[in-house]
This record gives sequence, C-alpha cells and structure tokens, in this order.
Amino acid sequence: MLYPQSNTFRQVNDLSGFWQFCFDAAETGLENGFDNGRFIAVPASWNEIFEDDRDNLGPGWYQTRFQLPWGYAGKRIQIRFGSVNYLADVWLNGRYLGQHEGGHLPFTFDVTESVQADENLLVVRVDGQLAFDRVPSGNITGADTDFFPSHSGNYPQAQFDFFPF
Repeated sequence: MLYPQSNTFRQVNDLSGFWQFCFDAAETGLENGFDNGRFIAVPASWNEIFEDDRDNLGPGWYQTRFQLPWGYAGKRIQIRFGSVNYLADVWLNGRYLGQHEGGHLPFTFDVTESVQADENLLVVRVDGQLAFDRVPSGNITGADTDFFPSHSGNYPQAQFDFFPF
C-alpha cells in the first residue's frame, strides 16, 4: 500500500486532530454509541494522554465529524489508518466498513458509497486488550509469573518487557 500523497492525480485530506473518545468497560457501545466523550489527540495513545487510564487497554471508542472537501464528489475515496492497536472496527455515517486486526500496519477502507457531501461521522472502536492470539501475546491466565520473573507484579502481566500502548 503506497503512502498517500497529494499530487496532480490524488489529494489527501488529513483527519488527525482532536476527536471525541470514551472507554467502554461495560461493552455497551455497539448498542448505545456515545454522544459526549472527552477530547483526545489523534494520532496518540490514550495510555499516554489520560493518566487515570494509563493501564486501560480497552475497549475504547473514537469519533470525529468532517466535511467532504470541495472537488471530492463523484471520486473514489478511501480512508487510511496509519495503525490502530490492536483490533479496529470502523463505521462511517452508521455504515459498518469493516475490521482490521494487528496494530503495526496501515489499512484502508473504500468509503466512496458511504461518504456524504455534508457532515460525516467517522467512528472507530479499538480493542487493545491482550490475548494469546494477538501480537504481542498476553498472559491472560492470571498467573503471577511470566517469562520475565523480574516483572512479576507489573501490569500488564505478559511475556514481553514493554507496555503495549
């Protein structure tokens, strides 16, 4: 996948900035959505921004509103994410675009059929919780020890020696 760039044949509209964000510990966001979250810079890691939720690995919801730029109507439009750690579900204007797994690669969705000329609502659900079938894998057994005995008692309890932001 080529890195997006503006030139004679294509245009790039950057959606980074301040988005609304909220955690979904009860996992009711699919049914209820959210209206008022706190603001978060995108791109960024919520673990670094919200001190009270440093150890929270998800799930969390992001949303932003944007206008379709002039000249985009009738063109093929894709939305590209640089990365989302770890599992991302994406909706545009209430239409489910799809899911991407793996927090280390960019991914795209074609939004040509979903985007509107006026206001658009982009929503992303992120689940960064550790599991044995994810990279990096987590020690979800609840055992007090891991491959790094010196890290015993640290959070998260895992087989790696870094924090999975």
